[in-house]
Amino acid sequence: MAKREWLPQQRDWAQRHRNVLVYFLAILGILGSLVGLSMLPETVSVNPEAVNAVARPRELMVGLHVGIIALFTALFWKRPREILYLAGAVFGVVMLYFMLYSNLGV
Repeated sequence: MAKREWLPQQRDWAQRHRNVLVYFLAILGILGSLVGLSMLPETVSVNPEAVNAVARPRELMVGLHVGIIALFTALFWKRPREILYLAGAVFGVVMLYFMLYSNLGV
């Protein structure tokens, strides 16, 4: 019996658990956007401590991150064996919560 490679095993796992991953990413994106729209100040930045930080409206920044999450989650749902789509959706969730963390002053 030949030893299977690591990446095909991960692709098979992602395909088997596609719905759970999509629901989890959707819940995290929705909760993060609700927190962002209700608690963030009117203007936010990705890194507010930077000297040349550009402040943008909170609706634009939250919408941008939610759009990234929705796009890559939909692509992953359509083609669950593409691990890069899953990585893009996870990256969008991480960036959304990093923006929340850095602008809420926790």
